[in-house]
Amino acid sequence: MERSVRLLWLLSLAQFLVMQVWFNYSSIIPIIELEWGLSPSQSGFILASFHIGYVLAIIFYSFLITAYNPKYSFVVGAFLAGVSGVVFALFANGFWSALILRTLSGIGVAGIYVPGMKIVAELFPTKKRGRALGIYVGSLVVGSGSSLLISGLFINWIGWQGVILLTSLLSIFAAILILSIRIPSSIRIEGHTLTLTKLRSVFKRKNLLINGGYTGHCWELYAMWSWIGPFFVFYFNNQGYEGETALQLGNTTGALIIIVGGIATYLGGRISDTFGRGQTATAFLLISITCSLVIGWLTFVPIVIMLVVAFIYGFTIVADSPIYNTAISEVTDPELLGIALGIQSVLGFSATIFAPLIFGVILDYYSWGIAFTAIGLVTLLAPICMIFLFKERINKVKTS
Repeated sequence: MERSVRLLWLLSLAQFLVMQVWFNYSSIIPIIELEWGLSPSQSGFILASFHIGYVLAIIFYSFLITAYNPKYSFVVGAFLAGVSGVVFALFANGFWSALILRTLSGIGVAGIYVPGMKIVAELFPTKKRGRALGIYVGSLVVGSGSSLLISGLFINWIGWQGVILLTSLLSIFAAILILSIRIPSSIRIEGHTLTLTKLRSVFKRKNLLINGGYTGHCWELYAMWSWIGPFFVFYFNNQGYEGETALQLGNTTGALIIIVGGIATYLGGRISDTFGRGQTATAFLLISITCSLVIGWLTFVPIVIMLVVAFIYGFTIVADSPIYNTAISEVTDPELLGIALGIQSVLGFSATIFAPLIFGVILDYYSWGIAFTAIGLVTLLAPICMIFLFKERINKVKTS
């Protein structure tokens, strides 16, 4: 078990470093929009391009490779994410170059998350799997938020190019780190040819309900994560802070709101080990959806009130993340776990293609309040799926 814990933390550290790339573009949106003359809709398209690259690559990693070692998937993915970011910092000069390079970054990051989940799920028994995946997902959360934090702390010193360059170099360092990791022989590293029979087995009713919840969760989460930095820049401008100060305060606050989720994923996974996956996920979803419905309308409230709402939002919106990964591992044949996690990731992250984009389009024409509210209303799909999942398990217990 000691070796499993060590590998978990190495994987988590590597993912933390790679995830600096995820929201480094979000951290510079207010500057880039002015410098390149971009609209919020165009920024939304660039945000969506990252997720398009991610989803397409997940399909490749999960379904089209007949045999691969997840270690080398990590290495190639981290290196591609880092190099495309370096090129962005040095050469990007407008909408199309940003769109292409962010797509490549998404393709790179896809090589990290699902293979790591598969390894962690096989390293730990069911009773400890929720908290283990909570730690792994937590590294994604903290890493993602750290890119906004780096921007908030250093953008006035090193500029937006320096922020992108620094975060991208950390991803390249992660590729080097991953090369030192030895994957235990007990971990199944072979891929599986996707057949109709296997596809049916991972689309059972329970799988569909879990994945429906995950899709709604991802819709809300990545819309919020992508735009929370720019939202707080706007908020602090509205509170009377000027240009550079508002940018620094907004990105730092957005980063801390995301980073608090690193604690939330561990606690969410651990709570679900005790109280059940469906019930725990539903509770967190209902609180985060409430926050989505109200936060965009609070741009006039005092900072203390806004921060209380925002940190509750940041905690609850991600606390259920590891629950869906854990739940799918419990209802799937171990031989098909990689395919099941891949399908879950494709479905969930397909929503993230559209959520940041639609948020940007709504913001272009309406307001922050309407944009956040629209995201929250669609997310209601998730607790509905979780309630049906919980009822199905109760019915199974009664009939057994």
